[in-house]
Amino acid sequence: MLLNIKNIETRPSINAGKSFHKHELKMRIDKVTLVSNFLDKNEKNKIYLELRNCNKSQDNIYTITHTKLKEGHPYKKAINIFSREKIPALLLHIAYSPVNKNTGSIRFDFRPQHVNDNQFKELIRWMESKFGSTMIKTITRSWITQIDVALDMYDCKLKDYLWSLKNASASEYFHHKYGLPGLRLGSIRSKINILCYEKIYIRRGEFYSLQSENGLMEVTNKNHKHLLRIEARVKPKIASNKIKGKSLLLKEISSMDNPFLRLVIYSNQMQGELIKKNYLRYKLKTNDVSVIKKKMKKRSKLSRHSLAVIEQNEIDLIDRDNVWEKWKLCIRRLEYLSQEC
Repeated sequence: MLLNIKNIETRPSINAGKSFHKHELKMRIDKVTLVSNFLDKNEKNKIYLELRNCNKSQDNIYTITHTKLKEGHPYKKAINIFSREKIPALLLHIAYSPVNKNTGSIRFDFRPQHVNDNQFKELIRWMESKFGSTMIKTITRSWITQIDVALDMYDCKLKDYLWSLKNASASEYFHHKYGLPGLRLGSIRSKINILCYEKIYIRRGEFYSLQSENGLMEVTNKNHKHLLRIEARVKPKIASNKIKGKSLLLKEISSMDNPFLRLVIYSNQMQGELIKKNYLRYKLKTNDVSVIKKKMKKRSKLSRHSLAVIEQNEIDLIDRDNVWEKWKLCIRRLEYLSQEC
């Protein structure tokens, strides 16, 4: 079958135990966005000069492209740093020259999932040689504006359970052509939203042997592992016992709250029980609890009895505390970055 490359996973993640239904769990950081300010005009001019000239001297380690960002983007210019592979991976996007004065001076979008620990350190050493130690110091004092944490459940599909996010009503189901189904819980504008979407795991060596064209790949082996990615996209603030509203600094990343605490998972039997109790007329083609609740509201107000049926179908699929103990392993590369001077 033809499958979008975005639905194929090739990089191993950190083991995070098993679910209570025996799914193998793995976790990692998929993306982190850091923003920093320059100390003075001299630092700004020095870094801007290095960014503008960064691809004039040729090297064979990474591919660098320059981009003029579209109107409406908070920054005017950017560079992209790609790996030199058969199918290149974006490792780092640096946006600079902000449109507004209140926007941070420079933004770094790291994609640490595409490299191992040693390769990440090599990238940082390369950046220091290419842009100078001033750039690294700028990153060291940065703060986190968004971080995407991926928890993978192997041998699991979206349809196996019902899904919800506490205190969130917005959601969106998606299933693009040549893709696999997914569900977004929560608004993209909120402090946290969670994406649940299916992927297929293929070892990197085999992945490169497959035929690909226009972002699509011919996948023929039916024995590839299926996984459901639960990706929490978080815009973090520091812990509530500190100054309210202050951004989370890169050096404080270990104190980030567990984003999976708000995820609620339900048994697929819920709809059948709601139908038996006459709270729902027929089974809906959805795994989104918010859609089920909205349908129930059209018939009558949600009563404590109907909500009790929903609550009785909540299941403990993941030991969230145990999973979050692996966070310290996920952030090793970023802690290395925060300690560089």
